Amino acid sequence: MRAVLMLVLVALPAVAAAQLPRLPGDLLRKMPSLENFLRGRPLESTFDDTLGAQPLLDRRESLRKPGDLKRLPRTSNGGFILQPGLWEGTFDSFCLRTATWAPGVGDGYLWAPIKGSRSGAISAILQNTAAHPGIPRGDIQMLLWAILSRTRVDAMPPKLQAAARALLPPREVNAINVSGLQVLDAASRTQLFRGLTAPVRQALEIESDLRYEFSKAEVTYENVEKIAVLSGAPPPANRNTIKRGQWSRHPRGYFVRYFPDSFAEMKLQVLVPARVNIVRDHLHRILSIEDSRGSRIETTYNDAVAPRPHPTNKRLKAYAFKTIRVTRRGTAGKPEVLEIKDKGYTFHQSRPPRPQRGFIAMLADSARYVFTVVTGTPLEARQDWDRWGERAGQAHNWWEDAEYLRARAEAASKTGDEDSVDAIGDTEHYGDGIETAITGDTADRVGFIAETHEMFNEALEYAISVLETLPGGSSTDDSPVWEPGGGVGMPSRGGQTLGSSGR
Repeated sequence: MRAVLMLVLVALPAVAAAQLPRLPGDLLRKMPSLENFLRGRPLESTFDDTLGAQPLLDRRESLRKPGDLKRLPRTSNGGFILQPGLWEGTFDSFCLRTATWAPGVGDGYLWAPIKGSRSGAISAILQNTAAHPGIPRGDIQMLLWAILSRTRVDAMPPKLQAAARALLPPREVNAINVSGLQVLDAASRTQLFRGLTAPVRQALEIESDLRYEFSKAEVTYENVEKIAVLSGAPPPANRNTIKRGQWSRHPRGYFVRYFPDSFAEMKLQVLVPARVNIVRDHLHRILSIEDSRGSRIETTYNDAVAPRPHPTNKRLKAYAFKTIRVTRRGTAGKPEVLEIKDKGYTFHQSRPPRPQRGFIAMLADSARYVFTVVTGTPLEARQDWDRWGERAGQAHNWWEDAEYLRARAEAASKTGDEDSVDAIGDTEHYGDGIETAITGDTADRVGFIAETHEMFNEALEYAISVLETLPGGSSTDDSPVWEPGGGVGMPSRGGQTLGSSGR
């Protein structure tokens, strides 16, 4: 019966006043503005408000050990002042959508802003919970459910009134009292809801049941939870399709992902991209990548070896490396260097304008290109095109990703979008080439392999963060802040909206 209700709760704001029945005058005095009630839900955030998943980030899983989010400095409002890197913390969390199923195994969430008539109150509670460790989590959850069901603060049990006045500024308490609805007896409910469609009537009855529970002086968490949270597994049409641990973008230029164990506790991770410097040559090929820690990869290309065309994509060519030099900071702080010669290659997809070349040189290039296409092999037989078929397939997939991003970035007004797209595509090719070249079974290469893997992760993260802010988003902050009450975790459909506190 309540399965249908889930879709109704999201759709209620769209119910037009003209569709509502004409109510008797005495009932209008009991519920002064049913039209406003249906249009102005306490929380109206939906999946459409999310900023989108980040599948490119999920493709290269980080090997970094996350830092403790709770150890970062905090603002006066309880926000976490972020630093570049991967951060993790486990916090009290709360259900922000009644009559829904709790998170299941494997469910994922995306970040969304808090919207609705009581968005200020919900944000304040999530933000201020950490400053009031003495208030039980169950009381805070019941207070949130009471607000979502339009219960006035002065009609709540004494312990919830005390929690509201501790966690909310007086203006929010007053606003909740003004907009709240009173408890109706059975006869009034029957008369009031007569003529409404069954799903809308069911939604209003659930909220009315919650208001009735909160009118009891001895209200129990267990009874409220039975009304607010559906038991059992959701039907297929209402199952969440966001995978667990899916990265989503925050408008302040970093990324967040959620790992809820239940609606009562949540592990979340925050990824703040660090700046990575990329240097290119006259063909726009990558010459070096340097991260914020001082680790560096430098390459030169063997231009005596003809670039090998991709078998199906004319815009992709493979260029052979002549030297690869990886520098990392050793355990004692002293630089350690690994150098490899005449091994490996990278695909390159960009086609920047080339300087004018002589007619003879152009003819030589053309002849070499035709020979390579016909024979499928380079002129220099010594070049090892290891894993050609596998890497050619990967290269085309990355090229398609970059073309999608390029089309999106062309609509942006900010300069630098082309470099961001190139960085995303080229670092995928470049990273695969470097990692393939240095992979070996000797113990002395293990540290370098891990170092290069993380450097390419960071290059990809930084390029995505720059690109994602181009079409109207805010730029990446030097010191962004994670605000516990600054947003919610949103499932794809049929699940609970989750709010994380800072404790």
